[in-house]
Amino acid sequence: MSGTKEKKLNLPQSLLLLLLIIVSVAVCIRLKTGGPMIGLFASWIFIYLFCKIFGISYANIVAGAYDAIRMVVPTLCLLMAIGVMIGTWLQSGTIATIISWGLKMINPSWLLPLTLLFCSILSIVTGTSYGSAGSAGVAMMAIGNAMGIHPGMVAGAVICGAMFGDKLSPLSDTTNLAPAVADAKLGDHIRSMLWTTLPTYVITLILFTILGFQQTSGSYTEGSITVYIDALNGEFQLGWITMIPAILIIVLLLCKVNAISALGLSSFAAGFVSYFVQHDTLQGIIRTAYNGYTTTIEEPVLQSILNRGGMGSMLQYVAIICFAVGMGGMLEKLGVLDHILQAIVKRINSDGSMILATMIVGYVTSLISCSQPMAHVLTGRLMAPVFQERKVAPEILSRCLEDSGTMAGPMIPWHGYGVYMAGTLGVAWSAFFPYLFLLYLTPVFSIFYGFTGISIKHLPETKNNESKEEK
Repeated sequence: MSGTKEKKLNLPQSLLLLLLIIVSVAVCIRLKTGGPMIGLFASWIFIYLFCKIFGISYANIVAGAYDAIRMVVPTLCLLMAIGVMIGTWLQSGTIATIISWGLKMINPSWLLPLTLLFCSILSIVTGTSYGSAGSAGVAMMAIGNAMGIHPGMVAGAVICGAMFGDKLSPLSDTTNLAPAVADAKLGDHIRSMLWTTLPTYVITLILFTILGFQQTSGSYTEGSITVYIDALNGEFQLGWITMIPAILIIVLLLCKVNAISALGLSSFAAGFVSYFVQHDTLQGIIRTAYNGYTTTIEEPVLQSILNRGGMGSMLQYVAIICFAVGMGGMLEKLGVLDHILQAIVKRINSDGSMILATMIVGYVTSLISCSQPMAHVLTGRLMAPVFQERKVAPEILSRCLEDSGTMAGPMIPWHGYGVYMAGTLGVAWSAFFPYLFLLYLTPVFSIFYGFTGISIKHLPETKNNESKEEK
C-alpha cells in the first residue's frame, strides 16, 4: 500500500483547475462581495469535483490542506490576539495618548520616513514583522489617520519597515529558514542579502520622504490638532500611565517573549488601565476585547480611528487564510505546482535566467501556497540542484528565496501576510499595494545582479567536487 504511487492531475487538468480558481477569486474581488473569501472557499469545491471526476482520493488531498493549515495556526492565533490588543488599547486610552502626543510632537511631513525607520528598527531588534506592525505599525497608523495622511501610504511605510527587519534580522524565522533550506550559513546569507536590500531600502526611504512632503503641503492646520486633542481629552484620561500596555509589549518583544504571549500580556495590562484609569466595567472590557471599541466622539476622523478592534473583527481574515493555505496544500498534493515549476526550470540557460526562474517560482509558490515557509521549502527543493549544477553559492539561493518568497507575502491579497497586514493596520490591500516600494525593488535588483554577475558568488571547482563526493 505504501509503495503505491498517488494519482495526480496532468498538466492540462492542472491548468484548467487553476483557471477556475483564479476566475472565481477574481470575480468575488471584482464584485466587491467580501473579498476573495468565497472564491477561495469555492476552490475547495472545485478540487473536490476534480478528485471525483479523475478518480483521485479526496481524503488524501484534503489531508494536504490540513497539514498546510497547521503551519499557519500561529498566524491565525496572532491575528486574533492583535484584534484583542487593538480593542483594549483603544479602550484604555493608549491609542488616544499616542495620537495626542504624535500630533504635538511629529511634523506631518516627516511621518512617512519616521514610520519606515521606526518599524525597521523594531523589526530588526525583535525579529518579528508581525509584532512590529502590530505595535509600532498600529500606533503610526493612528497618528497618520489623525493627520489626514493617505492611510495606504502609512501602511506601505509600516509594511516596508517591518519586512526590512524581518528579512535581515538573525532572530527572524524566515532569515533562519531560507539558509537552512538552501544549505547556506546564516552569516553568509545575511551578508548576501545586503546587496539587494540596502540599496532598495535607501530608495524606499527617499520615496517616502518625497511623498511625505507632497501629502502635507498646505493641507494640515493647527486648528485640526486642537479639535482632535480636545475631543480625545474629553473621552479619555490621557497620560504616561495609559502608555503602560505599549511600553510593555515593546519590552516583551525585545526580551524575545513569544509574540502571542506578548500581545496577550499587553492586552491584560490595557484591561487594568481601562478598569482603574478609565473606570470601565469588567463586562465592558471583555465585550471590547471581542467586539472592539466604540467611541462617543462625533468627529468623523476620530471615529474612523477609534471604532475598531476586537477578536471578532479578525475572524474574516482567519477564514481567508484557512481557505487560501488549505487550497495551496491541496494543489501541491495534486501535483499542480510541480507541473508549473518544471515548465519554468526547463528554460534556464544562464545564471541570470536561473535567478529569474527562482524569482518566478518563489512568486508562484507564494501565490498558490499562501505561506512563506511553504514557498521557501518548495522553491528551495526545486532550485537547489540547479544552483549546485551551475556551482553558484548556496547563499545566493537563500537570498533569492527571501527576495521572492519573503517579500511576496504582503503583495498577495489572499496570502497570510497580506491578510494579516490588512487586518492589523485596518487598511484595504488595494490601498497599500502601490506603496510597497521595498517589496517591488528588491527582486528587481536580484535579477539585475543575476544577469550582470554582480555579487553572484561561485563555488570553487574543488569544493564543489568534494561536496558531491560527500553526498
